[in-house]
Amino acid sequence: MFELLVATGQTLGGLAFGVALALASIASTRFNSRRLRPEAAAARRLEVVAWAIYLVVAALIYVGFALREAGDGWMSVEVLGVLGYAGLAWLGLRRPRILALGWLLHAGWDMVIHAGVADDFVPLWYRWACLSFDVAAAAYVARLADARE
Repeated sequence: MFELLVATGQTLGGLAFGVALALASIASTRFNSRRLRPEAAAARRLEVVAWAIYLVVAALIYVGFALREAGDGWMSVEVLGVLGYAGLAWLGLRRPRILALGWLLHAGWDMVIHAGVADDFVPLWYRWACLSFDVAAAAYVARLADARE
């Protein structure tokens, strides 16, 4: 029973942390983009570039997890993930809807590729935080793609 309570706490805490971090990232990226590029189209473009970089960073975090698990075969999986998400980020610079798709696919990466892995590889709370962050990022980037300022 105690383990269930801990897992539930980690899940709910991770979800809440991911949403809070996504909202802070959206606000700070939006603010700084508009500060650096006051004209609306240029600011939006700068935001898309930032979110493309963030997607690659999100994938690189899992390489960090794999570095701790030497010899487990995870490094090749995570490096392939980085290459795939870097490709989506690059394509997303021209077509932000592809970037939004990249964020949604990363949410799937969290839940499918790392489903059932030990918590000492990817902590349970982190999987849920990353999931909620990714979904919020995908929704925001899709909004940027639809913006016609």
